[in-house]
Amino acid sequence: MGCGEPVQVNPLATSLVDTSPVHPGGPVADHMLFVFNWVLAASLVLGIFTVVMLLYSMFRFRRKSDDDEPSQFHGNTRLELFWTAVPLAVFMSLFGLTVSQMGFINDAPASTAANPVMNVTVIGQQFSWTFDYQGQKTASGNDVQSFTTLYVPANVPVNLQVVSTDPPCVIKPIITSGSPDVATRAAALRQKVNSGTSIADAISDEGCGVNHSFYVPSLAGQVNAIPGQTNHLWLEARLGHYYGQCTELCGTGHATMLLEVVAMPQAQFDKWLQQQVTG
Repeated sequence: MGCGEPVQVNPLATSLVDTSPVHPGGPVADHMLFVFNWVLAASLVLGIFTVVMLLYSMFRFRRKSDDDEPSQFHGNTRLELFWTAVPLAVFMSLFGLTVSQMGFINDAPASTAANPVMNVTVIGQQFSWTFDYQGQKTASGNDVQSFTTLYVPANVPVNLQVVSTDPPCVIKPIITSGSPDVATRAAALRQKVNSGTSIADAISDEGCGVNHSFYVPSLAGQVNAIPGQTNHLWLEARLGHYYGQCTELCGTGHATMLLEVVAMPQAQFDKWLQQQVTG
C-alpha cells in the first residue's frame, strides 16, 4: 500500500488473529521467548517447592491439641544459609541470562554490504501509523511512505526509529499544497533534513503529538512514541503477516490504532518499493 492508496482493514479489527509472543516470527522474538521460558520455569520450580514446604510444615508440625506446645528453638544456620543462597543463585543466574540476551534484543546489527539493514521511521499520529522508508525517494522528493501496514523483506534486519507527531506539525519535507503555515513548517523540516538531521529527529524536534506505543508481539518488544523524542527498536521477520497495535491510551480513537507488518520475499518487496518510487 503506498501513498494515495486505500487503507485496508486490519484483521485485528474484525476477527481473532494470533498475536501471541509465544509464537515468535523472528529472531528478536525468539530471544525474548528464550528468556521468558527460563524465567517461567524457574518461577514454577521455586513456586511449587515453596507450596510443598508450606503444606509439609502445616501438617507435619500442626498442633495436636490445645495443650500441645511445640518445641522452641532459636536459629538454624544451615537452613538460613539454604534459603539465602538458593534464591540468590537463581536470581543471579536469571540476571546473567537476561543480560546475555539484551544486547541482541536492543541493538540492531551493523549494516554491511553483505547484510544490509533497512531503516524505517515509524510515525505515530492520532490514530494511525505512518511508515517512512528512509532514502527511498518518490518523484516529489519525499520518502516513500505507507500507512497502517509496514512492508519489509523477509529475513532482513529493519531498524525502526519511532516518533510521535500530530498537526499542525508535518511529516513531509516537501509539500506542494496547503496553508502558508504548513508550507513554512515543511520548509523548516526540509532544512533540518538537508543539514544532516534524520527525518525522525527532525519530526521529533517539532514537538507535536501525544504518547503512543508501537507493539507487534510476534516480532519484538514494545517501544513508546513520545513527542520530542526518538526511540529505537529493531525487528527481523520471517515470511508472513504480523499484527499489532498502539498500547498507550492516546485518545478516543486509541482502539482503532492498529498496524500490520507484511514480510515478503526480497524480489517482491523490491517490486513493491519500485512501484511506490515511480508511482
